[in-house]
Amino acid sequence: MMRATQEIFHALRAVIVGMGVVGLLSACTSEAEIELQQALPCPEVGILGGAENLTSFSGAGNDITDIALTAELERVVSRCEYDIGDGIIYVDIAIRGVAEVGPAATRREVTVPMFIALTEINSRVLRKDTFLLPLTFEGNQRTTSFIHTIEETKVPYVARIDGSAYEILVGFQLTPEELAYNKRDR
Repeated sequence: MMRATQEIFHALRAVIVGMGVVGLLSACTSEAEIELQQALPCPEVGILGGAENLTSFSGAGNDITDIALTAELERVVSRCEYDIGDGIIYVDIAIRGVAEVGPAATRREVTVPMFIALTEINSRVLRKDTFLLPLTFEGNQRTTSFIHTIEETKVPYVARIDGSAYEILVGFQLTPEELAYNKRDR
């Protein structure tokens, strides 16, 4: 009976020690994974050249008196987090800018079309999404500043292709006429 008890005790101790070793290994893996996530770079972010300014006209004219709205994107910043298990980089983006109502403005609340595009560095566009940015000019203010955040933009991740392979670009979604005006205005 004593021998059976000792064998059970040894078997139980082996199981407990084994569980402890597995726990330690999984803790080491978690720490290693955390270190890897912190060492991996975020995708570059920026404002697409030529799409950083918006001048919106009222009516058919494009004289200074016909300007309804001007807006400028000043800065974009980001932070990211890797989900290595699911192969995704989650990127949070903040866009800062200013807008001003022009002489032809008729409303104090406007929406401005914008885009966010995921590209391979200096290469092709992988995905592009458009959205409307609401702007409000309080009281008799002619200008307003804004910060718009976009959370958890998903970027693919595989072992040999990290965030440095991608660039996220933002800008105003310009009409052909607005783009032509920006090119003339430079």
